[in-house]
Amino acid sequence: MFKALSYLLLFSVMPLSSHADLTNPINFKDPTRPPDVLMPGVLIEQPKEEPRLSAIWITAKSRWVTINHIQAKQGETIAGDIKILKIRKNEVTIIQNGMTKTLQLLVSPYQSQ
Repeated sequence: MFKALSYLLLFSVMPLSSHADLTNPINFKDPTRPPDVLMPGVLIEQPKEEPRLSAIWITAKSRWVTINHIQAKQGETIAGDIKILKIRKNEVTIIQNGMTKTLQLLVSPYQSQ
C-alpha cells in the first residue's frame, strides 16, 4: 500500500517539475523589486556623502584621521575630492570642491607618547 502511494505521489509531482525550470533564477525574482534594467535616458545620481570625521590619531611621528571610514595623512586626497590640509588636536581642515571646511571631533583625541 505504501509503495503504491509513493509511486502515485511521485508521478503526480513529475509533470509540475517539467513545466518550471527550478534552476533558472528568473523564476525566483522578487516581484516587489524594481526592474534591473533602467529606462533609456534615465540617469540616477547618488547623493555625495558629506565628509564626516570620526577619529584623529596624533603620535610623535605622524598624524592620521578617519573621514568617511577612510584613513589618511595630512596632505592626502581621499574620496576623489577631499584634501586634508591640516590635522589638529580636535579638528581637521579640509578642502572639498574648492571650499575650505573645518571638521570637529566631538570626543577628545587619543595621543600616544
